[in-house]
Amino acid sequence: MIGEVNAFVAGWVTYFRMARCKDQLPRLDQWLRARLRCFRIKQCKRIKPLVDFLKRQGVPTRRAWRGGGSSKGWWRKANCPPVKAAMPNTWFADRGLISLAERYAALQTSGNRHGTEHVCPVV
Repeated sequence: MIGEVNAFVAGWVTYFRMARCKDQLPRLDQWLRARLRCFRIKQCKRIKPLVDFLKRQGVPTRRAWRGGGSSKGWWRKANCPPVKAAMPNTWFADRGLISLAERYAALQTSGNRHGTEHVCPVV
């Protein structure tokens, strides 16, 4: 799943690299990670497997039951503190998720001297 998202994200950021969207990308990163959290907890389907997953990720038992056993919908549950603690930003980075903001910064050539090795000096 993350491989498919990465292919789309890399192409999208490359297409829009000339746009001035640096301020919007962290919010899109946040939304994307929340959407992936939602997808992952939906895979658990029921409370007990979700609680077991949260505990395997290092969430204390009491917090895992509070997060997994809530009656919120999937989207709200994906943004609750126990689920965010189980799947922080580093969890996604370890699995290879490309950050929109980091990819955009890597593609920018103005202001970072990248790609200016072959420019003729001004006399």
